[in-house]
Amino acid sequence: MLVDHIGNWRRYGFGPAWEETMRWLENYAPGGSGSLADLTDGTHPLTDGFVSVATLTSRPLSGSLYECHKRFCDVQMVVEGQEWLFNAATTGLSLDGPFDDQRDVGFFQPAPAEVSRVTLSPGTFALLFPWDAHLPAIAVDGVPAPLRKCVGKIPFESLRLS
Repeated sequence: MLVDHIGNWRRYGFGPAWEETMRWLENYAPGGSGSLADLTDGTHPLTDGFVSVATLTSRPLSGSLYECHKRFCDVQMVVEGQEWLFNAATTGLSLDGPFDDQRDVGFFQPAPAEVSRVTLSPGTFALLFPWDAHLPAIAVDGVPAPLRKCVGKIPFESLRLS
């Protein structure tokens, strides 16, 4: 997992799919030229991938399942509110049921023993790779609250990694 401020995304030379996704997200980050009033929930297609926008309520940690993807990397960015995002390596974890190839998602239970947690607020993004089990949209301090977020989906094979 990589976590940084949206203003620093150009420091990472991950290629054209990364650049298109991050320019789209930067538009709706604090200081961006996009209006949150014009940002509609749903799927917004890109040349290579897409961005999903959702308005939701952050959820309790208890009972939530870690997820992973095989084909896509996530770029998670909150535009309104705050969330805790938990992350762990998929190494040694077992899926809780079959991996859903159609939706590109698998879930883990029980929770990993070693995890990290970051707080995502407007202006901060997290890039999650296929080897990152992650648990997004968790209520900060256990208090569910309104949350609006964007999740960029970039095909892993489209990222330029060295």
